[in-house]
Amino acid sequence: MQREMRKTTMREQHLIHVALFFICCCALNVQLVCSVKGTPGWVIPERVELPIGSDLNISCTIDKAEIGATCNAKQLYFKMNTELGGKDINYTTDPDIWYINDTTILFKATNLSERDASYVCMCGQNGIDTSRVFVGTKPAKVMNFECTSYDWDYMFCNFTTPKNSIITKYNVSFETQRNSSYRYYVDCNFDASPIVNCNITQETYKKFSEYYYFRLDITNSLGHETQDIPVNNYERMILAKPGQNLQKINYTKDSICLSWEMPRRSNFIGGVLWKVFVTPENFSSITRPMWRNNSSALRNILCLTELPFAGYKYLLELRVRNNKNGSRWSQPLNYEFRTASERPDRPPRITNGSFYIYSSESQLSIYWEQLEKQELNGDNFSYVISEYRVNGTITDSSKIKMDMNSATIENWNKSVKHELLIRSSNNVNTSVEASRLIIPAISSEDTRVRMPKKIRSVYHSSNSSYTLSWKAPDNSTDLINYTVFWCNSKPALQSKCNGSIHFENVSKDRLQFTTKSAQPTSLNMAVSANYGTTNTGMHWMSCSRDVYDDLAKMEPSIEEITNSSLSVKWSTERVCPAILSGYNLTYCHRPAGKPDNCTTKVLDSNAVDYTIHNLEPYTYYSVKMFMYSTSRASKYSDELINRTGEAAPTQPRQLEFSNVSSSGVLLSWKPPLKANGVVRAYEGTFHHNNKTEHFKLPASTDELVDNEKRVSFELGNLTAYTDYEITIRARTLYSSEPSNVIRFRTAVGVPSSPGPLLVDNTQLSTSLEWTAPPIPAGRVEYYEVSIIQRDANNSLISQTSSYIGGKQNRSCVMQTPVCIPLYRFHYQVRAVNAELLQSENHEEDDSELDKWSRETQQQQQQQCVAQPPLSGIEWSIINSYGNESRYRLHKSNWAIHEVSCSPDRSSTQLLISSAELIVAAIIIAAACHMAYKKLQKMSDIDLELPSGLKETLKKPLELDMPASGGIVCTRLDPMPQYMPQYAPQEDMMPHDFSGSGNESSKLLLANNSGSNCCADEEHTQMGNTLSLPLGVPVSYMPMRQDLLQDHEEQQAHNGNQNYIKPTQLKQWSANPNNPNNPGNANANPSLALPLSGYVPVQVLQARPMPPVPSSNVPVNAPASAPVSAPPLSLLNSSNYVQAADLHKLPATVTAGAPTTTAATAAPPTNSFGYTAMEQLIKPSTVLPNYTQPIGQTATTQHRMQPNIGGYVTPQDLNAIAHNRHML
Repeated sequence: MQREMRKTTMREQHLIHVALFFICCCALNVQLVCSVKGTPGWVIPERVELPIGSDLNISCTIDKAEIGATCNAKQLYFKMNTELGGKDINYTTDPDIWYINDTTILFKATNLSERDASYVCMCGQNGIDTSRVFVGTKPAKVMNFECTSYDWDYMFCNFTTPKNSIITKYNVSFETQRNSSYRYYVDCNFDASPIVNCNITQETYKKFSEYYYFRLDITNSLGHETQDIPVNNYERMILAKPGQNLQKINYTKDSICLSWEMPRRSNFIGGVLWKVFVTPENFSSITRPMWRNNSSALRNILCLTELPFAGYKYLLELRVRNNKNGSRWSQPLNYEFRTASERPDRPPRITNGSFYIYSSESQLSIYWEQLEKQELNGDNFSYVISEYRVNGTITDSSKIKMDMNSATIENWNKSVKHELLIRSSNNVNTSVEASRLIIPAISSEDTRVRMPKKIRSVYHSSNSSYTLSWKAPDNSTDLINYTVFWCNSKPALQSKCNGSIHFENVSKDRLQFTTKSAQPTSLNMAVSANYGTTNTGMHWMSCSRDVYDDLAKMEPSIEEITNSSLSVKWSTERVCPAILSGYNLTYCHRPAGKPDNCTTKVLDSNAVDYTIHNLEPYTYYSVKMFMYSTSRASKYSDELINRTGEAAPTQPRQLEFSNVSSSGVLLSWKPPLKANGVVRAYEGTFHHNNKTEHFKLPASTDELVDNEKRVSFELGNLTAYTDYEITIRARTLYSSEPSNVIRFRTAVGVPSSPGPLLVDNTQLSTSLEWTAPPIPAGRVEYYEVSIIQRDANNSLISQTSSYIGGKQNRSCVMQTPVCIPLYRFHYQVRAVNAELLQSENHEEDDSELDKWSRETQQQQQQQCVAQPPLSGIEWSIINSYGNESRYRLHKSNWAIHEVSCSPDRSSTQLLISSAELIVAAIIIAAACHMAYKKLQKMSDIDLELPSGLKETLKKPLELDMPASGGIVCTRLDPMPQYMPQYAPQEDMMPHDFSGSGNESSKLLLANNSGSNCCADEEHTQMGNTLSLPLGVPVSYMPMRQDLLQDHEEQQAHNGNQNYIKPTQLKQWSANPNNPNNPGNANANPSLALPLSGYVPVQVLQARPMPPVPSSNVPVNAPASAPVSAPPLSLLNSSNYVQAADLHKLPATVTAGAPTTTAATAAPPTNSFGYTAMEQLIKPSTVLPNYTQPIGQTATTQHRMQPNIGGYVTPQDLNAIAHNRHML
């Protein structure tokens, strides 16, 4: 009782303390309470951190103003959620929950263990507020602080924080000297808590400081702890993985030298240590106390020598560390390399009897022990027969079939001796040495009495070894020893090896051999008896003879698969058929992936294969079997699942047709009921016109799912109006039987063109014949004949059409049309099919037919009449085809024959040639006629001289030569002084007047040839010169060439004797050298000019101008300056002097006239531009005085070269008259 009272008192005191505590908390947390206003309530405290073993008090208060009457203190409780994912705990009653008042409860927990939990104040299913509670310890020291330096670049440290629910802070710093005044603080990462990772980067990393003195400042709400940890930087240094810029310096068949850089090697005062591992492929590492190393401050050189295998793969593992105790190795450099290749060191091992003779005795296989992989010494390894002799004669060895462990000689002859040299070969060369094998000639007696018998093998399962036993041959004379062979076996091939063969010689006294342990489970073994001079080769064991041994699980195989059978084969490597009772073979149908409808067959013990027949095509079957003896049975073999091959499917069903047209038909059918494989295509066959054709349609995968879905195919390119017969086959790898047959006829179509059109022309009629179209595509109801006439411009003149019945003789006759030259006729014929659009038969009475017949006869006037002619009914039928509502016409292309009315090619060419000749003749005749007319016109011209000129010409000349008729003389006087443009210039007159002259001058010469105006000099031709007496003007020049031409000049100018050269015209003025001239005692008595009756204009233009006399000038005074000539542009460019140009020339000055005179007016012109002779003899004309005082030299003016190119015309004579020098 007292104890209970004491309890009550203590409880009351505790409540008082709690109440006081709560009041204090409320007073201190007024702001907190205010801050949660508007929430359902609050808890105090919201977060608390306590040491382990502490008590916990949490109050919860609800806000009536917010929550109302929905919750009161009686409904409040606390729920604890742990961060570790434990089960939630509800605290609802005393002693955990104390009720303070109607709005507040108090949660109390004592002696708390370590935890990180949330206490939620709940009201029913609703939470009011949460308080986080952390219960832990003071900071504890770190136990595993580790640091690592990485190749002088940076340092990395990490440690694991001790477990503590109270949040603890860790500050890491270090100094490189003890008691230093400066510390370096390290950034640490707490993301992987509880593991903390700290990284000292290059900024703060002191690479050359040997010691780092770390300090950990550990703090939480319960206390503070400091921990000092020293770290040796050199010992914790991990160098960079070696192999920077690794290079292979050199390598041989048994060595390799490598070089690489290590830039920071000099940082290590004590140097570095290397760990080298060299491991050949499939071998353990090579152990060497020291590898040759030649290192410098910059590069390291490592030479691996005395490597065991040439051309073999090795793996180099290289590590490095600082030469300090406790330092750590770097990451390894793994470098694979291969030594240089070398020719094989040895040939394959072979021994006497290493050959097997097949039962046919026509084939032999040679076996040898292969080289190990490390002995190949290079790539492209093989075995070669370097020499092959038959009875001592070298024979071609290329026919021997080589394998990696054997060679086979086909067509082997046992009665001769064979000798072979076998070498190893690779990409370098063949081996120096060779293995020699001698196969002696083998007789029938050798095979009968010199071979081991009853060869058996016993397998020892205890150590996986085999024991081979045999009986000695019947004849042991000259027997040397035995050789036992063994190799991994191939399934069902007792005389073949899977890999290399091994052998060992056994003395002739032993009749068994036991292999080493750990042999494979399947081993082929053989033995040979070796005699001194003969050997029968290898003899394989027949079977295993351990009757009590466990029968091994069989390993059958499916060797051959057809569409209805499976061939199963097996072998009994370790069991003899004699100890077996038989085999049990079970096969099951697996249509849905599971065995179904299984069948078991019991087979004889001597069987080695079995063929399962009557299987369904393209179906999965499973096969398994076991062997059994009198004492036990083996385990079932692994189930073999195979699918039978494809077979021909069943025939397609219900072949039908629809939508028949002239060129196609729509076919449809159902797929086969049994595909018996994968239906790849459908093959169709159709017959027509005694021909057979095929088509192919790829099958769809949908047909494999639903074989009731019809397959449709549109067959095109058919011939119109043709009977067809079609069948369909389905095809997998094989074709099915044909489907049902369908027959139909295609619709009418367009026929081909009729055959060649033959035209037979006579004067009265033309017949046309043709052949039927090769492809009629119908009945050919009629033929349409069209006759088109075109002119030379291909313009249509006329076109008519005629119609011939389809059953006629395909010919017609017409009246031969009139053939007009260059007109063309096109004869065209085409076939026409009529397709009936309406299936109803429209019978028409005779009256209607007669009506059509009459209309046809009236309207159809055929130019080409059918043979025989069409009847009225036939015309009416053809006419009915024009009804487009009932018929559709199909017309072929035209067969065309063209007839041209133009001459043939030879006649045309002749006509053209004749036309050309006629045109040429006409042109020549016209030219001749024009020339004749011109000549006649010129010959009819008469020269009518002015009356004054006629009278003058009638006067006799006072010359010192006899006058004679027949010579026309032209007076050529000197040019007046005021016309210097006509003065000749030697340097400006390069022209030759060869060939000059015109018809007017010639007519003038001819008209006056009988006058006596000039002296006839024919009697003085020996001199060829003309002498003029004193006082006669020098302008009287004879126009006869033979009298005036100098003989010497004639020879010099023989080629142009009819021309006057400008150099000769300079002498036409009064010659100062003429002795008869009073003005010059040295005047030349004669003047010779090469004239031919033509006086060019240039002669007139080249005359010198006489000086104008003046009374004021002394006799001996020099000649006055020449008068300027008019410009050359004033002269006519045609070299004819017309009347319109005469006024451009200044008048001639008379003797004794004053210095300045008026120009004489130009005579008037006539209508044709020439000056009449009457105009030239007016009284105003004054003859010049040609006499000059003695001693006075006439002044000759030179001119620029005129434009030369004409003859002397009447205009020239007018110019003479105009100069007032008239006779």
